[in-house]
Amino acid sequence: MNRILPWLLTATLLAVSVWPGGCVRTRTVLIPPGEPVQLAESVKAHVYIEVAGKRIRSKNRVTLPEGWWCLPDDEDGDQ
Repeated sequence: MNRILPWLLTATLLAVSVWPGGCVRTRTVLIPPGEPVQLAESVKAHVYIEVAGKRIRSKNRVTLPEGWWCLPDDEDGDQ
């Protein structure tokens, strides 16, 4: 019995550690450059603001709420 118990514990721990890894799948989706994306969670970030016709970076970070859309910058600079 003493020789079976360590083997049984080892087999049980191995089975428990391997089983969840086989069931959980992670999927990565690559978004093409220039496509809009929707935030899945709130993000704190610096943003650009327009002052007197010029775009400047904000001094402080702002919270962009979950669900907001982020759009690519206009390539021509026309706004």
